[in-house]
Amino acid sequence: MKGLKLVFVGTAWLMLSTSCKKDKVQVTVNDALCTDTISFINDIKPIFDVNCSTSGCHDSGSSAAGYTLNNHQNIALFADQSLGAMRHDGGFTPMPFGGTKLADSLIQKFECWISQGKLNN
Repeated sequence: MKGLKLVFVGTAWLMLSTSCKKDKVQVTVNDALCTDTISFINDIKPIFDVNCSTSGCHDSGSSAAGYTLNNHQNIALFADQSLGAMRHDGGFTPMPFGGTKLADSLIQKFECWISQGKLNN
């Protein structure tokens, strides 16, 4: 029985330590570019309101791919996945879907917001 417990614990540890690594995005931000505090309400939410939480995409009515991106809680929760999609990183569906890549300045602003702790300000 003790051996079975060790196998179970070892398997669980292995699964937890190796799962979802491809879903994590490394946010590398040049802090020199993040001199101002990014405001969620003034800077980040408008990016999502215009490009993401529109009808048929990541709004509360449709939540494409299970992501509803219309409030701080959800945007902060899915920030890493959103960043990968915005940057058109490999392994992510490029967003906005069917549209052109967002301006680098908007992506940089989002990266700074993440590196500053995803403040709800």
